[in-house]
Amino acid sequence: MKHIRNFIQNNVFFLMCILCTFLSSCSNDDDTTIVPDNWINIPNEGFTIGYEGGLLTRDFTVSAEINPERVYIISESNWIRASIENTTVNLRITESTVTQERNSIVTLIYDGAHRLELPVTQAAAPAAKVSEIRLPASLHNQTIGLGQVFNLTSLIEVMPANAGNKTLNYTVEGDKDIVSIENGILKIEKEGTATIKVAATDGSGVTADLKIIGSGTEPFIRDGWSVETSIKYSNGNGYVVDGSTGKPEDMFDGDASTFLSLVKPGKSYSGSTTPADHQLYFVVDMGVEQSFNYFTWAHRAGNSYDYLRVWGISIEGSNNGKDFTEIQSNIDIPHANNTDEIKIEIPESTYRYIKVKLVKWSDIAGGSTSGSSMQIGEFNVGKK
Repeated sequence: MKHIRNFIQNNVFFLMCILCTFLSSCSNDDDTTIVPDNWINIPNEGFTIGYEGGLLTRDFTVSAEINPERVYIISESNWIRASIENTTVNLRITESTVTQERNSIVTLIYDGAHRLELPVTQAAAPAAKVSEIRLPASLHNQTIGLGQVFNLTSLIEVMPANAGNKTLNYTVEGDKDIVSIENGILKIEKEGTATIKVAATDGSGVTADLKIIGSGTEPFIRDGWSVETSIKYSNGNGYVVDGSTGKPEDMFDGDASTFLSLVKPGKSYSGSTTPADHQLYFVVDMGVEQSFNYFTWAHRAGNSYDYLRVWGISIEGSNNGKDFTEIQSNIDIPHANNTDEIKIEIPESTYRYIKVKLVKWSDIAGGSTSGSSMQIGEFNVGKK
């Protein structure tokens, strides 16, 4: 028993020695270290590199009081991958296609009070020749209603991104009365098929043929259109999420099962509330002035509850997005048992922006007060 007791006492003493040594070393850790102002030594001139990108490295040392393994680095740009290996800063820079110089910052950090910012500059990419003209699928070889106007400059994509001169030239071939085009603004004038030769002007010789089919009273093609609503909910959205849909642009996808969803005034849904005195509306920006004399409307497909539908609207127009003029007010929209596209004539107007006010729904028109939201499956305009 005496030998066992001595063995235990000796080992306890040994363990206590180890513990004391550990505690002694911990008492001098980084948390209690007084970090000097000159905690790091690294050349502080900025990093520079050509547009091709590549690897930049720079060595650093730290003062004796701190642990170099606690130094880390962050980058504020996604074209820089910054890391530290031992005491070497590594910056991996991606190739730039931007025709202007780009600048950023990487920051070496020890703690909240000890940081060092280093600038990074990458040279501008040289301007490239045009290699491809990508035609909009929504227009090329498509049937388009008479009177619709398009800004081809915003719809045609010129590649590569760093092409130095993206200016295009447009020439109508064949029957020149079918379409008119000036400064990239295309208008469908009459029925028939026209081909527009689209050519780069940078000497590359790249061309593309845009085929246009004008026909009757087709509703407008909505590519390039945008839409905003009158309200911002607490989550920052101007709409209420409903499964995988609910967004304003879901009214432009040709599928009435996706829809814009807004909370009825005075009600709440999914954590979002519309004040009782708020006038709900949405504003469509068609990109260019259009002449139209009817609109089309589709209720949400796959749902027959008319208390979730809009029963009446008022429409206004504007060419600056601020000053709106009434086109027609209090337009009734059929709502009961109707899932087909609804077409309603309105006075002929020419505007870029269309404001659609929601003025009638079940709660205020003698219908059911059930349901907290209103849903619009599709909205469009056209000219006949």
